[in-house]
Amino acid sequence: MNKGMVIAMKKTIIGILTAAVLAAGVIFAVGQAAGEQGPRKFGKRGGHHRGGSGMMFRGLDLTDEQKAKVKELQTASRTSLQPTREALRANRQKMQELTANGAFDEAQVTALANEQAALQAKMIVERQRTKAQFFSLLTDEQKAKAAEMKAKRGERGKFRRGAKPKKVSE
Repeated sequence: MNKGMVIAMKKTIIGILTAAVLAAGVIFAVGQAAGEQGPRKFGKRGGHHRGGSGMMFRGLDLTDEQKAKVKELQTASRTSLQPTREALRANRQKMQELTANGAFDEAQVTALANEQAALQAKMIVERQRTKAQFFSLLTDEQKAKAAEMKAKRGERGKFRRGAKPKKVSE
């Protein structure tokens, strides 16, 4: 090997090592920044948390009796919805099995999709029934405050979705 090739190889090795050290530094810095923010968990399973009735009634100053009734309703709703949730989960598994090997039987997929839709409709009806029962526990003042809070949440949601805030005339 001549002297020029050795120098070129040394420069290449130094360049590769420099890139590796920089990459490691970036990975370390990103890891540190993520650690400072804390884990990004929204719900029990780490997915997006919809709030539930606990969030819905926060700030309404429920009485202890109202809180107890809300808890009862939550427990009853959770118990009544459990078989539906299990059936939805089983259907999702069946759907994955039907299409996992690349085969597609439209009749079977359609039948499962229709069953899934019926189960989701049942879930929606039960959730709305429970929501109505929750709101029947509230006083008129609490209902008004809940409506006001919901409107504010809706406004904040618009900004997250890219809507521009309205200009205030002076």
